[in-house]
Amino acid sequence: MNKLQNIVAYLCSQYPHKSELSKARLTKLVYLADWFSSLVYGKPMTDIEWIFNHYGPYVDDVVASIHNTQNFSLKIEQNGYGATKHVISFHGDKNEINLSTEECGILDIVIEKTKPLYFNDFIDYVYSTYPVKSQERYSTLNLQSLAKEYKRKSATL
Repeated sequence: MNKLQNIVAYLCSQYPHKSELSKARLTKLVYLADWFSSLVYGKPMTDIEWIFNHYGPYVDDVVASIHNTQNFSLKIEQNGYGATKHVISFHGDKNEINLSTEECGILDIVIEKTKPLYFNDFIDYVYSTYPVKSQERYSTLNLQSLAKEYKRKSATL
C-alpha cells in the first residue's frame, strides 16, 4: 500500500463509527491529519494539494487511492435523511498498515477529536481550522506555510 492508502486503512480500522466513514468524512479526516501534522511536525502527512472548494477542503485523491484495490470497498448506503452516501471500508490485514508511531499519533488525535461529532458538527469543526478560516474559497491550501503563519500569529497574541 502507498502512504495515502496506509492512512486511509488506519482511519478505517481505528475509527469507532465505521458507518460514518463516507467519502466526505474520510477525506476531511485526512485533511485534518495533514493539518495537525503540519502544526506539530512542520509538514503534512501526504503530498495532497488541498483545495478549499464549495464543500471545504476536498480532493478526489483520497477516494481515488482506494479504487481498484482488494483491501478496500466502497458501499452505497442511505444516510439518516434518505440521501445516498458512499461508505469506505478496509478489509486488509491491520498488521500490514505501515505508518510511523508519530503518524499513528496524529491519526489517533484526529479520531479522538472527531469521533463524538455528528456530521454537521464535524463539518463545523473542519471549517473552524485556520486554513479554511483564513483562505478564500477555491484557493489551494498550502498547509505547511499556513501552519507557520498560524504559529507566528498565535505567538503574538
